[in-house]
Amino acid sequence: MRYSLQNKILIPFSIIIFLGFTCLLLISYNINDTNTSQIIEKDMIGIRKNLDFYLRQYFLINNLEMNKISLEVEAEKIARELSPQIGSIVEIYGINDIDVGVLRANNPSENEDFRRASMGDTAYAINYLGEEVLVSLSYPLESNGSIIGIVRSTKDYTELYSYNRSFKSIINILVIIIFILVFITALLLSKQLTKPIKQLIKGSEQISEGNFQLDITVKSKDEIGQLAERFQIMAEKIKGQIEIIEKDRDTLREVQAQSKAFFDNVTHELKTPLTTIMGYAQVLQENGFTDRDFFDKGTAYIINESKRLNQLVIAILELSKNKALELPYFFEMLDLKDVIIGTSDEMKIKARRYNIEISCRLQEGLIVNGDRNKLKELLINLLDNAIKYGNVNSTIDVEAWREGNTVLLVVRDTGRGIAEENLNRIFQPFYRVNENNRGERGSAGLGLSIVKDIVEEHGGKIMVHSRLGEGTEVKIELKGEGYDRKSEEKSEKA
Repeated sequence: MRYSLQNKILIPFSIIIFLGFTCLLLISYNINDTNTSQIIEKDMIGIRKNLDFYLRQYFLINNLEMNKISLEVEAEKIARELSPQIGSIVEIYGINDIDVGVLRANNPSENEDFRRASMGDTAYAINYLGEEVLVSLSYPLESNGSIIGIVRSTKDYTELYSYNRSFKSIINILVIIIFILVFITALLLSKQLTKPIKQLIKGSEQISEGNFQLDITVKSKDEIGQLAERFQIMAEKIKGQIEIIEKDRDTLREVQAQSKAFFDNVTHELKTPLTTIMGYAQVLQENGFTDRDFFDKGTAYIINESKRLNQLVIAILELSKNKALELPYFFEMLDLKDVIIGTSDEMKIKARRYNIEISCRLQEGLIVNGDRNKLKELLINLLDNAIKYGNVNSTIDVEAWREGNTVLLVVRDTGRGIAEENLNRIFQPFYRVNENNRGERGSAGLGLSIVKDIVEEHGGKIMVHSRLGEGTEVKIELKGEGYDRKSEEKSEKA
């Protein structure tokens, strides 16, 4: 069973108020009863003192000795004189051994206060007679250490108890009225508090249905009003985010359309030289060498179109390499020396075409935590650039050594060099310093951009120093043995 927020506020609040008022009533009753008992007790003490004083005065004035005989003779007279002075009915009883001798007509021997007085104690008792409340005080009169009689005083406290009952009734009525007022106030307050929450629930249902045109009117300046205001702001931001997503969706569709157009263009570009090559090849196959001019013209076309096709394929492959940078790295502890030697041997075949030598000076124990294939790709790009832009009949120096926990790699050529104003841009994708490099090798200008990404993924640094006409030196610093790439990523995030 689900309870509304209003009931969750109202019911516990009402229970707490009810229990609080009940406790307050009980405490007030207890205090009132205690005060009444204290008033009666003080009255009884005062009456006892007054009775003792008047009895002593009476016997002194009448020059009588207080004993059993004089008490029996003067009992009725003493009782008549003391009653108006004390303000209560006074009765005096005589005692013969264990028998109770009554000097007045009534016999109170069955009352608790009288029995205790006959035993030598002072006591009082509250007697409820219908609507009347009478309090009787009894105490013994002693002479020479023996009880010669009992004095009993009865006072009417009906008015006091009637006042107490009226007080309790008024308190009960006030508590009931206050409880009703508090309950109504709590009801109205809980309703006022939950009204904007209900509006927020309705607004959230509208949002879930895709309707962001909310009309939440909460005028309160408290936290609920702030919540409603923030809720509307949130709805507007969600609406804005959805509009952005829709724009991104449209942009993505446009990009997909552009991508399709790009591949269509690439296909056309590839198809054009192939068509030319196939056409001339078929004609040459059919005609043979009968027409020398046509043969020379056809072979020239085939060679030129083949070169153009080669340039297009190389450009697409370079773009494909750039996409491959998104692939995950596989790190392992490896000897960079082995990677350098293997890659240099492979590149020497290409370098010999230009009479370029690759010279390696490598230190032992170049252990790094890296991806073998990516490091090989890094070296291929550096050596390929050195071959492309290096001078014929020159030497490419490859050096690697260890300094503490760092492994340093240097690739140095003696080529045309790079102007200082271009050094800050050589790591940008598709940027090429010189378009007039050796014609048989196309480039999309991605080599050094790829190298930089690989170095950074290995937690290293790359620096390029170059002078026009003197050559270029690329220096790479890699973390050596003990480097933990995952730990570094965690510390950077922290």
